[in-house]
Amino acid sequence: MNKSLLFESSSSESWQHKAIKYLLYKTISEEDKNVREKSLEKYFNNRRADIYFKLHSGQEIVIEVQNSNISVKEIIKRTEDYNKKGVYVLWILHGEGNCVASPKVPKDDKKIRISTAEYFLHKIYGGRVYYVNLNSSRQKLIISTPFALHFSYSSNKKYRRMFTAKYDSYFIRNANFCLIPSWNLLCVKYNGFKIARFYDKSIKSVLKNSIFNFVIKKTKKNCNNCRILFKKQRSCSINQYCNFKSYNNNKLIKIVIKRFNEKYGKFFILQSILDLIKERKIDFNKYYIVKKLKRV
Repeated sequence: MNKSLLFESSSSESWQHKAIKYLLYKTISEEDKNVREKSLEKYFNNRRADIYFKLHSGQEIVIEVQNSNISVKEIIKRTEDYNKKGVYVLWILHGEGNCVASPKVPKDDKKIRISTAEYFLHKIYGGRVYYVNLNSSRQKLIISTPFALHFSYSSNKKYRRMFTAKYDSYFIRNANFCLIPSWNLLCVKYNGFKIARFYDKSIKSVLKNSIFNFVIKKTKKNCNNCRILFKKQRSCSINQYCNFKSYNNNKLIKIVIKRFNEKYGKFFILQSILDLIKERKIDFNKYYIVKKLKRV
């Protein structure tokens, strides 16, 4: 897309917003074969959607591209207005726009700022926020592949509260990056909202799966007769005492934390372990994990 067509901002729309909107519309239209109808901008009574798609399933999706600062109240209002009409909403933020508290790029990062809008979207999208960035190449603008970031607490407790700078509030979090596997869109209901998203896995599910497989591998290495780590099976298949019982708390938990700490951070790892315990997938001491979480 030629830059000269985009550098003219209007009072209601910046050139970055125009560029992202057009390039998202063009790319998804070409890549997602489930799209039956499409429109760059579409009116729904008092609302004007940036991008509109209708899938072969009949589900309708609007994409809200956000470059400027926006309040949580406005995000809720827009989303609910579309949901009342049966329309699913996909929010995509410009990773270098005014809507973010600090620039977002597709990589893991520590102690970054996130706005209250990013914080809220993280909740309603099941532990992820979607971003795109614009890249310049000679006289052309290229949109990056959408990427997702998951935010988790820093291991330092002083960074867990809300901060205020002038008129803006923000949080400090660690970020984990997840690449979007395709441009295909998925409609789901989550946290009381009808949202559209990509076919990516949440970072937490990726971490939980990695921890589970790591524990299985470690345990099998120390107890060849051990079958699977469910609470229902505390003994080996040949009825000998399973070595996992003497290995399942302090020692193995420390090994798990050490293995994944650099990428995910201790707090996020302990949260994931606690989820696996509740799901009855690993037989760790729940109260020991809760105690460690309070200390982190």
